Amino acid sequence: MLWLIALVLALQALFHWTLEPAIRWLTPLFELRLLPVLLALVGVWLLAGRTESERKH
Repeated sequence: MLWLIALVLALQALFHWTLEPAIRWLTPLFELRLLPVLLALVGVWLLAGRTESERKH
């Protein structure tokens, strides 16, 4: 039973140590902190499209 507890603790520590950088980088994405910036970029992209007179040339 002690070996099982030690194995579980070791695996938890290993996963935490290896996945912590990914969690730090992806947290703002999952919390939608960058949503206003992304919406602004999409809006600028849509507004910067070609006009009807530019398509005929």
